[in-house]
Amino acid sequence: MITSPGETIQRSRSGTLGDSIIYFLLVMIVYSVLFTAIALLIVPVSPMPFSPGADIAAAISFILAIVIFGTISLLIVGAIIHICAKIVGGKGDYTATVRACALAPTPIAAIGWIPIINLLAVIWIFILFVMGIRDYHGISTIRAVIAVLLPVIVLVILAVLGLMFFMIDPASVTVTEMLSVTF
Repeated sequence: MITSPGETIQRSRSGTLGDSIIYFLLVMIVYSVLFTAIALLIVPVSPMPFSPGADIAAAISFILAIVIFGTISLLIVGAIIHICAKIVGGKGDYTATVRACALAPTPIAAIGWIPIINLLAVIWIFILFVMGIRDYHGISTIRAVIAVLLPVIVLVILAVLGLMFFMIDPASVTVTEMLSVTF
């Protein structure tokens, strides 16, 4: 995925859902171990003085949390992106979508744990994600970008509507004003 993503995407077409989850788990374990090591070097945790095991316990908890919640997120994000890919005309199945979701975070294990450089990993992940959705669903790059960004766009719209809802003071709006609003 790092040196030749197009080939890797093509070669992994026959991968199962289990293969995708195992690959994702390996990526998350590598990332969480490296990230935790860097975090402990930069800012030691030690919540209590004279507790040498606290840093290790916190590190193990962090690694387990990333792996467990990462895997749950993989399946949920896979379902959401799968629906979005179908909306834009995708022909792939759920397993193909999860495969794209599992392969895309590879840069996070490679460089995502390095402070500041991890921003490059985010861009790289987006590109790999779009490539995977495009190839596995047989759609154009533009449609794949839309499928990947559609959940973000929906969340932004809902956030704006939510903010607008809380900005209106119900006591200051009259019935006439409410009826005169057109959509």
